[in-house]
Amino acid sequence: MSCKVCNGKKTLYKCPTCLIPYCSLDCWKTHKRVKCKPVVHKNKFDEENVKKENGYQYLTDSTVPMEKLKLLGNSEGLSEVLKNPHVRNMILAIDRSENPAKAMEDAMLEPIFVEFADECLKIVQPPNEP
Repeated sequence: MSCKVCNGKKTLYKCPTCLIPYCSLDCWKTHKRVKCKPVVHKNKFDEENVKKENGYQYLTDSTVPMEKLKLLGNSEGLSEVLKNPHVRNMILAIDRSENPAKAMEDAMLEPIFVEFADECLKIVQPPNEP
């Protein structure tokens, strides 16, 4: 995605007010001078429709397509790993954590959790895909 201010470089940032992508501090300052306007949802129903259409409210370069995520439910290998209550408890702990990144980092030290992560990655990003 290119910068919406200078139409140049790849964007690294988004304005917290209006979500326009920009590439640098100079572009942000230029953008702020033209008085950006906050993104306003027409109503809650419209926001829910956005979520229903693609399953996500916000998409990033690393967002896994919903179709691939749905494949996780059909994986025999993943089902086998999830039979282990220790793995399920680790997943719940990560989900409930105030610092999920740290909780995930800690979980990745456990071989059984690494096995779980590997099974997920085999499905959402097979080795022959970039």
